[in-house]
Amino acid sequence: MIYIDHVSFLVKDLDVAIRDWEHLLGVLSPGHLKMTRGEGADVQEGVRMKWATFQNPEPNGVSIQLWSAVEPGTWVDKVLAKRGEFVHHICFLSDDFDQMCDDLRAADVPLLLEHASNPDTMPWLRWNFVPEDKTHGTLLELATRYLVCGDRWVPHPDNVENKELADELRTRFSY
Repeated sequence: MIYIDHVSFLVKDLDVAIRDWEHLLGVLSPGHLKMTRGEGADVQEGVRMKWATFQNPEPNGVSIQLWSAVEPGTWVDKVLAKRGEFVHHICFLSDDFDQMCDDLRAADVPLLLEHASNPDTMPWLRWNFVPEDKTHGTLLELATRYLVCGDRWVPHPDNVENKELADELRTRFSY
């Protein structure tokens, strides 16, 4: 299963952006006000990022994500200085991340990273990107499907790489 999960905005001040989007969504889509938060350094680049995602109440609905760098002086500041705040990426999630990336490569779709990356705080979450020149301006993020648990993301037990976890849960809880 592959679906569009979120649209992500690179913002200068995450707290200000959160307040503005809470105001907008409170009027336009109050069901989106449930928020997950995360923070982590990309293991390949080491830049520490923080994000807030207004989760769509529908399991496969599109969410709104806002993110920024935790500390100044990174490539993120250079991008913001050049482009301002903008839609950074559209994220596609898959229950078989490797197959999704293999299918794109087999179709001669370029990926930015030779090997998937992930945040240091969630080693189970992997991502890669289709570059902007292929998409005409906005990165496409390819990522591992997750579940929302409270205010954070957790591994989805039905992903291909989590077969053992899914089997254990089914055995323990008979679902």
